[in-house]
Amino acid sequence: MKQTRKQQLLYSTILHKIYTKCAISRTDIAKSTGITTATVSLISAEMLSDGVIQEVGEDESDSEKVGRKKILLSVRPQYSYYIGAEVSEKFFSFVLTDNTGIIIEKKCIYHSDKKVVSEEEFLQALTEFADNAGQKVPKIEAVGIALPGHYSDTGSSRIITNNEYWKEFDLDKISRKTDIPVFFSNNVHCMARAESLFYAEPSEDNSGSFMFFHFGRGIHCAQMYHDALYSRGNLNIGEIGHIIYQPGGELCECGKRGCLQTFASEAWLTRKARILYRASGRTALKYFADSEEEIGLLALLSAYELGDKAVVSLIDQAVESIRITIENLNMIIDASRVFVHGEIFNNKSVSSLLKSGIELKKELFETPQPRKLIIKPYTPYTGAVGAAALCVYRSLLGKE
Repeated sequence: MKQTRKQQLLYSTILHKIYTKCAISRTDIAKSTGITTATVSLISAEMLSDGVIQEVGEDESDSEKVGRKKILLSVRPQYSYYIGAEVSEKFFSFVLTDNTGIIIEKKCIYHSDKKVVSEEEFLQALTEFADNAGQKVPKIEAVGIALPGHYSDTGSSRIITNNEYWKEFDLDKISRKTDIPVFFSNNVHCMARAESLFYAEPSEDNSGSFMFFHFGRGIHCAQMYHDALYSRGNLNIGEIGHIIYQPGGELCECGKRGCLQTFASEAWLTRKARILYRASGRTALKYFADSEEEIGLLALLSAYELGDKAVVSLIDQAVESIRITIENLNMIIDASRVFVHGEIFNNKSVSSLLKSGIELKKELFETPQPRKLIIKPYTPYTGAVGAAALCVYRSLLGKE
């Protein structure tokens, strides 16, 4: 039966609430959305009939109450299937997931950072992955693509970024040559979306509000506030790499001086490591690379573990700049959790240094629920899974 616009909105709101709470009763859905209990019951019955949700037992938190316990609802796995992809200077990654983020198939294609990749190369890789994935599931509903920049569906067909690497990468061509719906979004926005939809924590009172920091070539922070991505329309929001950390510091590519990015981004750490390699005859970096062009994050972290004084100072300063930034934002933004994600934090020494630095700092005021710092394990598939979550948000939930 065709739904009216209002019915679609109610359906979407209720399903979104079930996603973000992982398991929730009809009564609690009504309380948190303002939709009447009768309407929630009617629409949830439709969802059960559709097979998109399931009943998962009684609410054990009601154990002290007399009478019938609440029945919990959750999203049913394997209802629908999506392809998520991430585009980066290092790789193209692809995942086939169901509507709950369970990975069925994955593939990562690495490419040289000395060669600019084109949308034609990406399309070929996507087509090959989709052909193989299509043999494993009944139907693929949509493709989501996580981008190393921003996207506007009202203007440019290019990735909105100051990185010249992507200036010729044509997103419209990808859309035109793909037979199913394609959705684009910033890679860190996608990662935050996956935390909201696929990895919800129902026990947290404020779990729908969190920050997601990603450290890669650049630095970006996505903020989820009450299960909604904060200020999607303003592309400057979240460009945390370009806040001023040291006034009058090094000149950033954005034109300002002393940006956080010049202390803690992978691109700048690598650039400084190459200067060390060139300038010092005794640096441990020479054990891990035959030329400065070969210096990357792995060589830098290896020299850090060996205790190279200059490298230790470089990384310790990067971690300190990140710690100060997180603590400053914690004074402004209401978030129960702070996710930190980046290949550099897969190093236990680096992640421990960040955790200890933040945990040693006392809260200004005692709060009923302390904020959690979560080091999200880095894999090349995090953004691709996030892109699959974007598909769920846009296609299944019908959100804009």
